Amino acid sequence: MDGSMGMRIGEKLHDMALLIKAEFKRDLLFMKRYPLEPLSFLFFMYVILMAIIFGFDELLNVTDKKVLNHEIMILGYCLMQYTLAAQMGWSGQIQNESQTGTLEQLSISGHNLGDVLLSRGIAQFPRHVFSFFLLLFAYSLSLSETRIIFAHIPEVILTLFITGLGIFGVAYVFAGVTLIFKRVGFFFQIANFGFLGLFWLDRTGMEPSSWKAVLYDNFPLTQGMSNLRLLMLAPQRNPGLAEHAGLGHLLLISLISLCLGYLAFLAMEKRARKLALLSQY
Repeated sequence: MDGSMGMRIGEKLHDMALLIKAEFKRDLLFMKRYPLEPLSFLFFMYVILMAIIFGFDELLNVTDKKVLNHEIMILGYCLMQYTLAAQMGWSGQIQNESQTGTLEQLSISGHNLGDVLLSRGIAQFPRHVFSFFLLLFAYSLSLSETRIIFAHIPEVILTLFITGLGIFGVAYVFAGVTLIFKRVGFFFQIANFGFLGLFWLDRTGMEPSSWKAVLYDNFPLTQGMSNLRLLMLAPQRNPGLAEHAGLGHLLLISLISLCLGYLAFLAMEKRARKLALLSQY
């Protein structure tokens, strides 16, 4: 019994490795064929925050010491871009595949659709990490007074990966909704921009038992932001952090988010199959 279970687990891991390899090659081919699409997205994101920073700098009264904390704004914005890019590879591609008919082909293949999405997210992780650092570096060059520390890159990559597991939980929910409704417009992009407000929150200003504090302490994205602030910002430019829980807590809540999102996706996928929605495009 134990031997057969071990064989099934080994086969599952082997299939997942093959899926990740195939999705990684697919992502490389996409970037080679359409290099301007990811670059234009990054440039678009870069211009938005630059306009916000310059606009607020002009509007704020510097003589009253109302100065923006550029470092927290930039780091939170880059994490939001990382989150947005990771989720667009799930719900966004499901929308495209439902229109081209490849979603139907994928649904009748021997692979579990949830496993395919997870392998896609892992395979695209190197591109999203590169985009995160590229955007962060561009802001550091453009704003000379910004002090962002790049001395802990391995720890930052590990933090991004663990946070990404939590993002996948949210992405599973978005992907499941997309399976049912097919075209969701900009709904999820709006939701992702809403996450930006969470990244900029001052945790020390919250009541310990308030719902905001509970959400902040147990949501993978906000805890990922806390880890990144400790790794990449100088202490004097990093106010508003509560006692740090560390990577262990981040890993735990990210895995919980991943599992809950996966279960929600399975329920919505079952609903979509029952309504024969996977064959409509």
